Amino acid sequence: ILIFIILSSISLAAEDPIKSHSFRNIVLGYADYVFTSVFTVEIVLKMTVYGAFLHTGSFCRNAFNLLDLLVVSVSLTSFFLSSAISVVKILRVLRVLRPLRAINRAKGLKNVVQCVFVAIRTIGNILIVTTLLQFMFACIGVQLFKGRFYSCTDEAKHTPEECKSVSRPPQVLSPQKSERERIWENSDFNFDNVLMGMLALFTVSTFEGWPLLLYRAVDANAINRGPIYNYRVEISIFFIIYIIIIAFFMMNIFVGFVIITFREQGEAEFKNCELNKNQRQCVYYALKAQPIKIYIPKNPSQLKFWRIINSSQFEYVMFVLILGNTLTLQSKLFTSVMDILNMIFTVVFTIEMIIKLLALRHYFIDPWNSFDALIVVGSVLDIAVSEFSLFSYPDSKDNTLMKTL
Repeated sequence: ILIFIILSSISLAAEDPIKSHSFRNIVLGYADYVFTSVFTVEIVLKMTVYGAFLHTGSFCRNAFNLLDLLVVSVSLTSFFLSSAISVVKILRVLRVLRPLRAINRAKGLKNVVQCVFVAIRTIGNILIVTTLLQFMFACIGVQLFKGRFYSCTDEAKHTPEECKSVSRPPQVLSPQKSERERIWENSDFNFDNVLMGMLALFTVSTFEGWPLLLYRAVDANAINRGPIYNYRVEISIFFIIYIIIIAFFMMNIFVGFVIITFREQGEAEFKNCELNKNQRQCVYYALKAQPIKIYIPKNPSQLKFWRIINSSQFEYVMFVLILGNTLTLQSKLFTSVMDILNMIFTVVFTIEMIIKLLALRHYFIDPWNSFDALIVVGSVLDIAVSEFSLFSYPDSKDNTLMKTL
Protein backbone atom coordinates (compact mmCIF):
# COMPACT_ATOMS: atom_id res chain seq x y z
CA ILE A 1 0.00 0.00 0.00
CA LEU A 2 2.85 2.38 0.80
CA ILE A 3 4.33 1.73 -2.65
CA PHE A 4 0.96 2.51 -4.27
CA ILE A 5 0.73 5.73 -2.25
CA ILE A 6 4.18 6.79 -3.47
CA LEU A 7 3.31 5.92 -7.08
CA SER A 8 0.00 7.80 -6.90
CA SER A 9 1.79 10.86 -5.51
CA ILE A 10 4.33 10.69 -8.34
CA SER A 11 1.54 10.41 -10.92
CA LEU A 12 -0.16 13.42 -9.38
CA ALA A 13 3.02 15.46 -9.80
CA ALA A 14 3.57 14.17 -13.36
CA GLU A 15 0.27 15.47 -14.73
CA ASP A 16 0.38 18.12 -17.46
CA PRO A 17 -1.48 21.16 -16.06
CA ILE A 18 -1.71 22.92 -19.44
CA LYS A 19 -2.79 20.19 -21.87
CA SER A 20 -5.47 18.39 -19.90
CA HIS A 21 -6.21 15.92 -22.75
CA SER A 22 -2.60 15.05 -23.54
CA PHE A 23 -1.49 11.45 -23.96
CA ARG A 24 0.42 11.62 -20.68
CA ASN A 25 -2.65 12.73 -18.76
CA ILE A 26 -4.74 9.97 -20.37
CA VAL A 27 -2.25 7.31 -19.23
CA LEU A 28 -2.06 8.83 -15.76
CA GLY A 29 -5.86 8.88 -15.66
CA TYR A 30 -6.01 5.10 -16.17
CA ALA A 31 -3.32 4.72 -13.51
CA ASP A 32 -5.48 6.81 -11.20
CA TYR A 33 -8.32 4.31 -11.67
CA VAL A 34 -5.98 1.51 -10.60
CA PHE A 35 -4.71 3.39 -7.54
CA THR A 36 -8.19 4.38 -6.42
CA SER A 37 -9.43 0.80 -6.83
CA VAL A 38 -6.58 -0.52 -4.69
CA PHE A 39 -7.19 2.09 -1.99
CA THR A 40 -10.94 1.39 -2.03
CA VAL A 41 -10.35 -2.33 -1.55
CA GLU A 42 -7.96 -1.53 1.30
CA ILE A 43 -10.55 0.60 3.11
CA VAL A 44 -13.31 -1.99 2.61
CA LEU A 45 -11.09 -4.73 4.03
CA LYS A 46 -10.12 -2.60 7.02
CA MET A 47 -13.75 -1.73 7.75
CA THR A 48 -14.60 -5.42 7.55
CA VAL A 49 -11.85 -6.35 10.00
CA TYR A 50 -12.04 -3.44 12.47
CA GLY A 51 -15.65 -2.38 12.00
CA ALA A 52 -16.91 0.96 10.73
CA PHE A 53 -17.52 3.25 13.73
CA LEU A 54 -19.83 1.65 16.31
CA HIS A 55 -17.27 0.27 18.74
CA THR A 56 -13.92 1.27 20.22
CA GLY A 57 -11.02 0.73 17.86
CA SER A 58 -13.17 0.85 14.74
CA PHE A 59 -11.90 2.28 11.47
CA CYS A 60 -13.60 5.67 11.54
CA ARG A 61 -12.55 6.46 15.11
CA ASN A 62 -8.97 7.07 13.99
CA ALA A 63 -8.16 10.50 12.56
CA PHE A 64 -5.60 9.13 10.09
CA ASN A 65 -8.13 6.57 8.82
CA LEU A 66 -10.62 9.39 8.29
CA LEU A 67 -7.98 11.16 6.19
CA ASP A 68 -7.62 8.02 4.06
CA LEU A 69 -11.40 7.78 3.71
CA LEU A 70 -11.63 11.44 2.66
CA VAL A 71 -8.98 11.09 -0.05
CA VAL A 72 -10.51 7.92 -1.49
CA SER A 73 -14.04 9.38 -1.36
CA VAL A 74 -12.87 12.47 -3.25
CA SER A 75 -11.32 10.29 -5.96
CA LEU A 76 -14.44 8.12 -6.30
CA THR A 77 -16.71 11.18 -6.46
CA SER A 78 -14.60 12.79 -9.19
CA PHE A 79 -14.81 9.56 -11.24
CA PHE A 80 -18.60 9.29 -11.21
CA LEU A 81 -19.34 12.97 -11.86
CA SER A 82 -18.59 14.93 -15.02
CA SER A 83 -15.26 16.73 -15.04
CA ALA A 84 -16.97 19.88 -16.36
CA ILE A 85 -18.78 20.45 -13.07
CA SER A 86 -17.04 23.09 -10.95
CA VAL A 87 -17.56 21.07 -7.76
CA VAL A 88 -15.58 18.20 -9.28
CA LYS A 89 -12.74 20.55 -10.11
CA ILE A 90 -12.66 21.64 -6.48
CA LEU A 91 -12.70 18.03 -5.31
CA ARG A 92 -9.79 17.16 -7.56
CA VAL A 93 -7.76 19.81 -5.81
CA LEU A 94 -8.10 17.72 -2.64
CA ARG A 95 -6.06 14.99 -4.32
CA VAL A 96 -2.99 16.82 -3.03
CA LEU A 97 -3.77 15.11 0.29
CA ARG A 98 -2.68 11.77 -1.15
CA PRO A 99 0.92 11.95 0.11
CA LEU A 100 -0.42 12.44 3.64
CA ARG A 101 -1.80 8.89 3.55
CA ALA A 102 1.77 7.68 4.01
CA ILE A 103 1.67 9.04 7.57
CA ASN A 104 -0.66 6.25 8.67
CA ARG A 105 1.81 3.63 7.36
CA ALA A 106 5.01 4.95 8.96
CA LYS A 107 5.20 5.01 12.75
CA GLY A 108 7.89 7.68 12.78
CA LEU A 109 5.85 10.06 10.62
CA LYS A 110 2.76 9.46 12.73
CA ASN A 111 4.67 10.29 15.91
CA VAL A 112 5.99 13.51 14.37
CA VAL A 113 2.49 14.63 13.33
CA GLN A 114 1.08 13.82 16.76
CA CYS A 115 3.90 15.77 18.42
CA VAL A 116 3.17 18.75 16.16
CA PHE A 117 -0.49 18.83 17.20
CA VAL A 118 0.42 18.46 20.88
CA ALA A 119 2.96 21.27 20.54
CA ILE A 120 0.38 23.52 18.88
CA ARG A 121 -2.01 22.95 21.77
CA THR A 122 0.60 23.62 24.43
CA ILE A 123 2.38 26.66 22.98
CA GLY A 124 -0.69 28.86 23.21
CA ASN A 125 0.73 30.91 26.09
CA ILE A 126 3.94 31.60 24.18
CA LEU A 127 1.96 32.69 21.12
CA ILE A 128 -0.16 35.01 23.26
CA VAL A 129 2.91 36.63 24.84
CA THR A 130 4.59 36.99 21.44
CA THR A 131 1.45 38.56 19.95
CA LEU A 132 1.17 41.02 22.85
CA LEU A 133 4.81 42.03 22.45
CA GLN A 134 4.28 42.40 18.70
CA PHE A 135 1.24 44.60 19.38
CA MET A 136 3.19 46.68 21.92
CA PHE A 137 6.07 47.33 19.51
CA ALA A 138 3.59 48.13 16.73
CA CYS A 139 1.93 50.77 18.94
CA ILE A 140 5.33 52.30 19.71
CA GLY A 141 6.17 52.25 16.00
CA VAL A 142 2.92 54.07 15.18
CA GLN A 143 3.82 56.83 17.64
CA LEU A 144 7.33 57.13 16.19
CA PHE A 145 6.72 56.78 12.44
CA LYS A 146 3.06 57.54 11.63
CA GLY A 147 2.83 59.47 8.37
CA ARG A 148 6.62 59.75 8.11
CA PHE A 149 7.29 57.12 5.44
CA TYR A 150 5.88 59.19 2.58
CA SER A 151 8.18 60.41 -0.15
CA CYS A 152 8.06 61.90 -3.62
CA THR A 153 9.08 59.95 -6.69
CA ASP A 154 11.33 62.93 -7.42
CA GLU A 155 13.87 62.79 -4.59
CA ALA A 156 14.60 66.51 -4.93
CA LYS A 157 11.09 67.37 -3.66
CA HIS A 158 10.33 67.08 0.06
CA THR A 159 6.71 68.21 0.48
CA PRO A 160 3.38 67.18 -1.09
CA GLU A 161 2.98 70.68 -2.55
CA GLU A 162 6.34 70.52 -4.31
CA CYS A 163 5.55 67.02 -5.58
CA LYS A 164 2.36 68.05 -7.43
CA SER A 165 4.08 69.49 -10.49
CA VAL A 166 5.42 67.54 -13.45
CA SER A 167 9.01 66.38 -13.54
CA ARG A 168 10.89 67.52 -16.65
CA PRO A 169 14.32 65.90 -17.00
CA PRO A 170 17.11 68.08 -18.40
CA GLN A 171 17.17 67.89 -22.19
CA VAL A 172 20.94 67.98 -22.24
CA LEU A 173 21.31 64.86 -20.12
CA SER A 174 18.34 62.86 -21.35
CA PRO A 175 16.75 64.31 -24.48
CA GLN A 176 14.76 61.13 -25.16
CA LYS A 177 12.91 61.10 -21.81
CA SER A 178 9.39 62.42 -21.64
CA GLU A 179 7.74 64.29 -18.81
CA ARG A 180 7.00 62.21 -15.74
CA GLU A 181 4.32 62.97 -13.19
CA ARG A 182 5.51 63.28 -9.62
CA ILE A 183 3.69 61.15 -7.05
CA TRP A 184 3.64 61.59 -3.27
CA GLU A 185 3.50 57.92 -2.22
CA ASN A 186 3.78 55.89 0.94
CA SER A 187 6.12 52.98 1.64
CA ASP A 188 4.75 49.47 1.15
CA PHE A 189 5.55 48.74 4.81
CA ASN A 190 4.69 51.59 7.15
CA PHE A 191 3.43 52.41 10.64
CA ASP A 192 0.34 54.47 9.79
CA ASN A 193 -1.80 52.12 11.89
CA VAL A 194 -1.28 49.22 14.27
CA LEU A 195 -2.07 46.49 11.74
CA MET A 196 0.39 47.88 9.18
CA GLY A 197 2.91 48.29 11.99
CA MET A 198 2.57 44.63 13.01
CA LEU A 199 2.99 43.59 9.37
CA ALA A 200 6.11 45.74 9.02
CA LEU A 201 7.58 44.34 12.23
CA PHE A 202 6.82 40.81 11.07
CA THR A 203 9.05 41.39 8.05
CA VAL A 204 11.76 42.53 10.46
CA SER A 205 11.43 39.32 12.50
CA THR A 206 11.94 37.23 9.35
CA PHE A 207 15.21 39.08 8.55
CA GLU A 208 14.09 39.41 4.90
CA GLY A 209 14.71 42.93 3.59
CA TRP A 210 14.48 44.51 7.02
CA PRO A 211 17.53 46.80 6.47
CA LEU A 212 15.47 48.72 3.86
CA LEU A 213 12.79 49.36 6.48
CA LEU A 214 15.47 50.36 8.98
CA TYR A 215 17.02 52.87 6.55
CA ARG A 216 13.55 54.24 5.77
CA ALA A 217 12.92 54.75 9.49
CA VAL A 218 16.32 56.38 10.04
CA ASP A 219 15.70 58.79 7.14
CA ALA A 220 12.11 59.54 8.21
CA ASN A 221 11.45 63.26 8.69
CA ALA A 222 8.38 65.02 10.06
CA ILE A 223 4.85 64.28 8.87
CA ASN A 224 4.29 65.38 5.25
CA ARG A 225 8.00 65.86 4.81
CA GLY A 226 10.28 63.81 2.58
CA PRO A 227 13.13 61.67 3.93
CA ILE A 228 16.48 63.14 4.89
CA TYR A 229 19.57 60.94 4.86
CA ASN A 230 20.39 59.69 8.40
CA TYR A 231 17.95 62.18 9.94
CA ARG A 232 17.48 60.13 13.15
CA VAL A 233 20.15 57.45 13.48
CA GLU A 234 19.26 56.88 17.13
CA ILE A 235 15.85 55.51 16.09
CA SER A 236 17.60 52.30 15.01
CA ILE A 237 17.67 51.33 18.71
CA PHE A 238 13.94 50.57 18.39
CA PHE A 239 14.60 47.90 15.75
CA ILE A 240 17.60 46.49 17.64
CA ILE A 241 15.54 46.01 20.81
CA TYR A 242 12.71 44.45 18.79
CA ILE A 243 15.05 41.97 17.10
CA ILE A 244 16.65 40.97 20.41
CA ILE A 245 13.33 40.42 22.19
CA ILE A 246 11.17 38.96 19.41
CA ALA A 247 13.45 37.51 16.75
CA PHE A 248 16.08 36.12 19.11
CA PHE A 249 14.56 35.60 22.56
CA MET A 250 10.91 34.70 21.86
CA MET A 251 11.63 32.65 18.75
CA ASN A 252 14.27 30.63 20.59
CA ILE A 253 11.80 30.04 23.44
CA PHE A 254 9.25 28.87 20.87
CA VAL A 255 11.71 26.47 19.20
CA GLY A 256 12.99 25.20 22.55
CA PHE A 257 9.46 24.54 23.76
CA VAL A 258 8.65 22.57 20.61
CA ILE A 259 11.82 20.49 21.07
CA ILE A 260 10.91 19.79 24.70
CA THR A 261 7.40 18.77 23.62
CA PHE A 262 8.80 16.36 21.04
CA ARG A 263 11.08 14.87 23.68
CA GLU A 264 8.25 14.46 26.19
CA GLN A 265 6.01 12.82 23.60
CA GLY A 266 8.82 10.46 22.67
CA GLU A 267 9.18 9.47 26.33
CA ALA A 268 5.42 9.18 26.91
CA GLU A 269 5.25 5.60 25.64
CA PHE A 270 7.84 4.60 28.27
CA LYS A 271 6.13 6.27 31.25
CA ASN A 272 5.21 2.88 32.75
CA CYS A 273 8.63 1.39 32.06
CA GLU A 274 10.85 0.69 35.07
CA LEU A 275 14.04 1.46 33.12
CA ASN A 276 15.26 5.01 32.66
CA LYS A 277 16.49 6.43 29.36
CA ASN A 278 20.15 5.46 29.85
CA GLN A 279 19.23 1.91 30.84
CA ARG A 280 16.98 1.55 27.78
CA GLN A 281 19.79 2.77 25.53
CA CYS A 282 22.10 0.17 27.07
CA VAL A 283 19.55 -2.55 26.36
CA TYR A 284 19.11 -1.34 22.75
CA TYR A 285 22.87 -1.26 22.30
CA ALA A 286 23.24 -4.79 23.66
CA LEU A 287 20.47 -6.10 21.40
CA LYS A 288 21.84 -4.42 18.27
CA ALA A 289 25.53 -5.05 18.96
CA GLN A 290 27.34 -7.10 16.36
CA PRO A 291 30.49 -9.15 17.08
CA ILE A 292 33.72 -7.63 15.77
CA LYS A 293 35.81 -10.00 13.70
CA ILE A 294 39.52 -9.71 14.49
CA TYR A 295 42.00 -11.38 12.18
CA ILE A 296 45.02 -12.89 13.96
CA PRO A 297 47.59 -14.37 11.54
CA LYS A 298 49.03 -17.83 12.27
CA ASN A 299 52.28 -17.29 10.39
CA PRO A 300 55.02 -16.31 12.94
CA SER A 301 56.59 -13.59 10.76
CA GLN A 302 53.20 -12.19 9.84
CA LEU A 303 52.19 -12.29 13.51
CA LYS A 304 55.14 -10.03 14.39
CA PHE A 305 53.96 -7.36 11.97
CA TRP A 306 50.41 -7.77 13.27
CA ARG A 307 51.56 -7.11 16.85
CA ILE A 308 53.49 -4.03 15.70
CA ILE A 309 50.57 -2.37 13.94
CA ASN A 310 48.17 -3.13 16.83
CA SER A 311 50.46 -1.78 19.55
CA SER A 312 49.68 1.57 21.15
CA GLN A 313 53.27 2.74 20.60
CA PHE A 314 52.86 2.31 16.83
CA GLU A 315 49.62 4.33 16.89
CA TYR A 316 51.24 7.16 18.88
CA VAL A 317 54.24 7.32 16.55
CA MET A 318 52.05 7.45 13.45
CA PHE A 319 49.84 10.10 15.02
CA VAL A 320 52.87 12.30 15.77
CA LEU A 321 54.13 11.81 12.22
CA ILE A 322 50.74 12.79 10.79
CA LEU A 323 50.76 15.96 12.90
CA GLY A 324 54.29 16.71 11.76
CA ASN A 325 53.32 16.21 8.15
CA THR A 326 50.39 18.59 8.63
CA LEU A 327 52.68 21.26 10.10
CA THR A 328 54.96 21.09 7.07
CA LEU A 329 52.05 22.17 4.88
CA GLN A 330 51.53 25.42 6.77
CA SER A 331 54.67 27.30 5.77
CA LYS A 332 56.32 27.87 2.41
CA LEU A 333 59.27 29.90 3.72
CA PHE A 334 61.68 26.97 3.56
CA THR A 335 60.50 25.20 0.42
CA SER A 336 63.41 22.80 0.02
CA VAL A 337 63.30 21.73 3.68
CA MET A 338 59.54 21.20 3.52
CA ASP A 339 59.85 19.13 0.34
CA ILE A 340 62.46 16.89 1.97
CA LEU A 341 60.30 16.45 5.07
CA ASN A 342 57.30 15.68 2.88
CA MET A 343 59.27 12.95 1.12
CA ILE A 344 60.34 11.51 4.48
CA PHE A 345 56.77 11.41 5.76
CA THR A 346 55.56 9.84 2.53
CA VAL A 347 58.20 7.13 2.81
CA VAL A 348 57.20 6.44 6.44
CA PHE A 349 53.50 6.23 5.55
CA THR A 350 54.34 3.93 2.65
CA ILE A 351 56.25 1.64 5.03
CA GLU A 352 53.24 1.68 7.37
CA MET A 353 50.96 0.62 4.53
CA ILE A 354 53.34 -2.18 3.50
CA ILE A 355 53.53 -3.47 7.11
CA LYS A 356 49.74 -3.52 7.36
CA LEU A 357 49.50 -5.30 4.02
CA LEU A 358 51.86 -7.97 5.34
CA ALA A 359 50.10 -8.25 8.71
CA LEU A 360 46.46 -8.15 7.63
CA ARG A 361 44.99 -10.63 5.19
CA HIS A 362 41.99 -8.46 4.23
CA TYR A 363 43.57 -5.03 4.36
CA PHE A 364 41.28 -3.31 1.87
CA ILE A 365 38.05 -4.53 3.49
CA ASP A 366 38.34 -1.75 6.07
CA PRO A 367 37.29 1.56 4.42
CA TRP A 368 39.79 3.52 6.51
CA ASN A 369 42.63 1.30 5.30
CA SER A 370 41.51 1.87 1.71
CA PHE A 371 41.43 5.61 2.36
CA ASP A 372 44.96 5.52 3.83
CA ALA A 373 46.20 3.53 0.85
CA LEU A 374 44.63 6.02 -1.55
CA ILE A 375 46.35 8.92 0.19
CA VAL A 376 49.73 7.15 0.23
CA VAL A 377 49.54 6.21 -3.45
CA GLY A 378 48.40 9.71 -4.30
CA SER A 379 51.24 11.24 -2.31
CA VAL A 380 53.79 9.06 -4.11
CA LEU A 381 52.32 10.06 -7.47
CA ASP A 382 52.28 13.69 -6.35
CA ILE A 383 55.99 13.59 -5.54
CA ALA A 384 56.79 11.82 -8.81
CA VAL A 385 54.79 14.31 -10.88
CA SER A 386 56.26 17.25 -8.97
CA GLU A 387 59.83 16.06 -9.52
CA PHE A 388 59.16 15.43 -13.20
CA SER A 389 57.54 18.86 -13.57
CA LEU A 390 60.44 20.61 -11.85
CA PHE A 391 62.88 18.73 -14.07
CA SER A 392 61.01 19.57 -17.27
CA TYR A 393 59.45 22.92 -16.27
CA PRO A 394 61.40 24.60 -13.45
CA ASP A 395 58.80 27.36 -13.00
CA SER A 396 55.83 25.03 -12.51
CA LYS A 397 54.09 24.59 -9.14
CA ASP A 398 53.33 21.24 -7.54
CA ASN A 399 49.90 19.98 -6.60
CA THR A 400 49.31 19.75 -2.83
CA LEU A 401 45.91 18.06 -2.87
CA MET A 402 47.12 14.69 -1.58
CA LYS A 403 49.35 16.44 0.94
CA THR A 404 46.34 18.24 2.35
CA LEU A 405 44.39 14.98 2.66
